[in-house]
Amino acid sequence: MSQSSYPYNGMYYAPNMFQNQQMQSASPRLDSPAILGNNSPYYSILQQQQQQQQQLMSSPHQMQYSSINNSMANGNINPAHVTSIVNASNSKNVHIQKQLELAKKSRNSSSPHHNARVAAAVARASNSTHGNNNNSNNSNSSNNTEKEAGQWTILDFGGMAIKNISLELFKYTFLTTLYLNHNKLLFIPPEISNLKNLNVLDISGNKLTYLPPEMGLLSELKELYLFDNIVAELPNEFGFLFKLEILGIEGNPINEKIVQHLQQDGTQGVIVYLRDKCQVPPPPEKRKWIAFDDEPMMNDRYLVMTYNILSDKYASPQSKKIIKEILEYSPDIICLQEVEMSQYHDLFTPQLSEYTGVFWPKSRAKTMQEYEKKTVDGCATFFKTRRFNLIEQDLIEFNQTASQNPESRKYEDIYNRVMTKDNIAVVILLEDKETNFCIMVTNTHLHWDPAYKDVKLVQATILMEELQKFSDIYMKRPLRPQFTKYLQNDSTRFPLIICGDFNSEENSGVYEFLSKGKIAPDHEDYLGHSYGTEEVTHKLQLKSAYTEVNDLEFTNYTPGFKGILDYIWYTSNTIKVTGALGPVDKQYMKKVVGFPEFHFPSDHIPLLTQIKIKNQIPPHINSAAMARQAQAAQQAAAQNRRH
Repeated sequence: MSQSSYPYNGMYYAPNMFQNQQMQSASPRLDSPAILGNNSPYYSILQQQQQQQQQLMSSPHQMQYSSINNSMANGNINPAHVTSIVNASNSKNVHIQKQLELAKKSRNSSSPHHNARVAAAVARASNSTHGNNNNSNNSNSSNNTEKEAGQWTILDFGGMAIKNISLELFKYTFLTTLYLNHNKLLFIPPEISNLKNLNVLDISGNKLTYLPPEMGLLSELKELYLFDNIVAELPNEFGFLFKLEILGIEGNPINEKIVQHLQQDGTQGVIVYLRDKCQVPPPPEKRKWIAFDDEPMMNDRYLVMTYNILSDKYASPQSKKIIKEILEYSPDIICLQEVEMSQYHDLFTPQLSEYTGVFWPKSRAKTMQEYEKKTVDGCATFFKTRRFNLIEQDLIEFNQTASQNPESRKYEDIYNRVMTKDNIAVVILLEDKETNFCIMVTNTHLHWDPAYKDVKLVQATILMEELQKFSDIYMKRPLRPQFTKYLQNDSTRFPLIICGDFNSEENSGVYEFLSKGKIAPDHEDYLGHSYGTEEVTHKLQLKSAYTEVNDLEFTNYTPGFKGILDYIWYTSNTIKVTGALGPVDKQYMKKVVGFPEFHFPSDHIPLLTQIKIKNQIPPHINSAAMARQAQAAQQAAAQNRRH
């Protein structure tokens, strides 16, 4: 660590970094320790100013901004004295008063590295309070300080008269707080959007006339201070700053509409206003189909979709888009999660008229009045009526199944953690009308909360135990002779797919259990809770249909999370995957904070895969073979008659 850099409570500042005039005049290299400087090879200030001038001249306040810009260029005006959002009608408004309070605090923090110095003073005071601790404690404190110093996430470059920002700064993606206040910045580079972990950004007291729309991608931002600049408009993309709690705009010639929404509803009022103004962007490129083999298309293949559609109470305006998306792909089998009961009956059943549906709501619906049940979500499975016969349908209620298991009832955590969750799985047995072969289809939605990894894992073990029971039961049914022969009296040969939102990533115990067929009783995902002393196993050879799609980065994308939670599992000994729908357009995703949004109606994306049952004669080949056999038999019979 450089002796001129000081850590205080995780905050860093470098008081000598910009005092060297030679450094200021030199162009910093990409690997230079200088993060900021008065000159940068990466941006042309003249070009940027010309762009700003063009933007300002197209504004309704063009004359005012031209005047301000000229004055600023000549150094004749202080941004703090440009304008105020306060007037006679709103001066006593609680939101306006908060703006004035925060702006005053900002103006009092214009000295170099003010925030870092305050943190240093607080740290010294804290250390002096504990100054009488013994040597052992002091040693521990020293070790802790060194540990904290290696984990700094706050950077203070306030009050340094900085004119330009190097792109090196935006490689520090771990930053949570960044102070660039009270400098001479004319613009903020769009690359600031790389700082995805920022909670606090202070760019007050600069000469900013324009803010890049890319700042709307800072989805973790909670505090944004823009005091005392020359900003008249906020980008509509700021409407995607869902977590923003404080937006400081006092001291700017800001649009009156924004001020009105601020004084009426505070920061959230401004965010909603800007979000409503956003124009629909061009759609992303269509997701590409990835073929896993080059065999010709035959009638023995099924398209299978799984899709968490986001419960209607959160996404009702998006329902039509979801229906349209489903119909465009035209799957043979559809597994939907988070479908409300009323939504299933009033929307999906009539719109998916070519399909037959099976729906069960979550377990809590049993205890509700009829009008309350309508809003309970559950799992809905649809299949093309012209292609399949419904042979069986069953429900797995994880909490009820756990309570009925004598072994499970020995453990308190079953009662305290598992039985309080009402997640379910819907199981159906379908028969192909042409081939007479059967396939088991399971649709499930495991518990969502990351703090309950143990519950998800228990639910997964219950799911597999119940599916094996159903396989044994279904085998005893009077199935078609050719399919009975195919099974060879072995229930593990039942073709099975398991679709759903497992709320578990690929490094989870749930994924490990399903893919490997076993889980240790002391697995870390049990979180120390006790559910048994034996290893839990299952006999099915399960594999994820998306194993070969290497660039799938997520199935669930929100402002606070991005990862793979949804899967289509299949029995690899009886089913072959021949293709899958690829990932979302990556270029489009660079401009998206999270789902749902204009072109993605749910916070999940659908997964779509094509499967075929192994060692099954395709229907049209089977029919042709039978026709040839019949023709040969007829010819043989005719020949016999002649003799």
